[in-house]
Amino acid sequence: MKYNINKKIYFFLFFLIAAAMPIYSDPTVLRATIDIGSGATKLRVAEVNLREHKIVKILETKNFAVPYQEQLARSSTGAFDEAVMKTGLQAIEESAQIAKKFNVEKVIAVATASFRNAKNASDFIDRIYEKTGVRVYIIDQNLEGELAFQAAISELGVPAKNLVVWDIGGGSLQLTAKDRRGNFQIYRGKIASVPFKNYVIEHIENKNPSEVSTPNPMNFEEIIRADIYARDVASRVDRVFQRKIHDPQTVVVGVGNIFGLQLYEMVGKKNVLTRDEMIHAVATLANKTDQEVGGGPFANVYVTNSIFVLGFMNSFDINKMQIADINPADGAFFHSRFWREHLQSDEQHCTNEQHCAHQEK
Repeated sequence: MKYNINKKIYFFLFFLIAAAMPIYSDPTVLRATIDIGSGATKLRVAEVNLREHKIVKILETKNFAVPYQEQLARSSTGAFDEAVMKTGLQAIEESAQIAKKFNVEKVIAVATASFRNAKNASDFIDRIYEKTGVRVYIIDQNLEGELAFQAAISELGVPAKNLVVWDIGGGSLQLTAKDRRGNFQIYRGKIASVPFKNYVIEHIENKNPSEVSTPNPMNFEEIIRADIYARDVASRVDRVFQRKIHDPQTVVVGVGNIFGLQLYEMVGKKNVLTRDEMIHAVATLANKTDQEVGGGPFANVYVTNSIFVLGFMNSFDINKMQIADINPADGAFFHSRFWREHLQSDEQHCTNEQHCAHQEK
């Protein structure tokens, strides 16, 4: 009788403990994210581990040239025109179709500088959702920097305390790090690929950026003056980043298409970029036309992007840095609010002062 009582107590305690234990489902899921940058739209399909915040395997990557910032810079109304919206919509439609072939649980998109500034961005993302079913979240520069930083941590394994992530987009620039307490520090720059290119056209070549879309070919004097301006832009960066970058333990990682695609190819598909390589690369670009630098939709910023990066490296005295094909959409894989089924519509429609999907992770 005593044995039966003890046995009953044992099983009661066993089931009580079992009921209290968390039930872990498979943390690995298939997701698709779209980075709607100011110059390009990029699809990423991946198998991700939600428990470890790791990208297990990239299943598909595809890039589409969509010149949102270029068109916006020429707009007299501060709005996207029908032509660029049509191109952008086609890119997202094709991205969604590709993603669905992998049976992903959901496709989401994050949009950055040009969408923060375009007056008709909210109407356009409603149109995108109606046409494709893809929710687009306009993220501010804080979240843009954080997502890129988290993606770099996930993919590169550099300790957060030693990392500075440098992201140059078509319409904005972010430098992101963490302080000793683990809080994010983010420099939010407005001079980026297209604004820098247009400055060169207007103030160095004395042409009208509304009429002339490329500064190429650039002679050596123009390259030197552009480098001086890039150094001046870099000198405005918060001193906390200047001190951080000068720390010998700091690893600077360049992310986004300018680093992960253009400069990666330029230096022979290497993940390390040196200042000497950039000096040599820029020198070889003198007096070259768009066609001579390779042509394509980004030829008009190819030379000025290189000068801009070199100017920052000169200003910060960066002799060597890492480069990676990482963008905010890689960090968006793990940002929980993007993956909820029922969100208020106004959480998609943010300005650069609002923190869309930023308050909760």
